[in-house]
Amino acid sequence: MAEVKNSDQVAEIQLEDSEIRQSKDLNEEIAKLQELLEEAQILAEERLDQLKRCRADLDNTLKIVIREKSEHAKYASERLISKLLCVLDSLEQASKHDQGSEVLYQQLLGILKGEGLEPIDAIGKKFDPYKHEAMMQVKSEELEEDFVAEEIQKGYILNSKVIRFSKVAVVKG
Repeated sequence: MAEVKNSDQVAEIQLEDSEIRQSKDLNEEIAKLQELLEEAQILAEERLDQLKRCRADLDNTLKIVIREKSEHAKYASERLISKLLCVLDSLEQASKHDQGSEVLYQQLLGILKGEGLEPIDAIGKKFDPYKHEAMMQVKSEELEEDFVAEEIQKGYILNSKVIRFSKVAVVKG
């Protein structure tokens, strides 16, 4: 009987060793799986971050395109208006001599104002190099130094952008 017990004990010990080996194998497998899971989570976070950055870049690009399109539409008529300025100048000069051409001048100016054109008011104003181009210097007892005494050619602003500077005579002491 003692031999049976020993044999049972040996079988139990072998069973326990087998369970321990299986437990170790399972623990190793679990550790490997946890490591793979952590790597997958890190990769998923990196991809999500990349996706968020791409989305932000796309949003910024769309905003830039919308702003550029708006600017283009705002200044689309600039080339045409710039070509018409010489006609406007001629009508202005003719309007000083004839009542009918004054009406034409005012009509054309009204149309161009509707497109965003504004004449630069220069006479009697302080010289501004962002709006005026000094063609000559004059003396004046009525105006202070660096003020515009005479406008040689009218300047224009289109939607807050100077498209032609006023050519002026500036008072110098």
